[in-house]
Amino acid sequence: MKIQITTNCSGATFSYIVGQTPTVEDWLGVDLVRAGYAEPIDAEAQPVEPAPEPTEPTEPTEPTEPTEPTEAQE
Repeated sequence: MKIQITTNCSGATFSYIVGQTPTVEDWLGVDLVRAGYAEPIDAEAQPVEPAPEPTEPTEPTEPTEPTEPTEAQE
């Protein structure tokens, strides 16, 4: 997938600056586009739907108790 970088970004195996047009693996291109760091420029690229907005966490409706101890007690 060919993309154009719109925001400087880096990961464990890559580093891009604004304006670069790398060809990347599809999973990485989709991830960078969804995160807003890049735009697809490949003629065959499908539009990527933006990630849904995060929702606010909710409190449990019933109290929850651990079924087993999570830490060793001495």
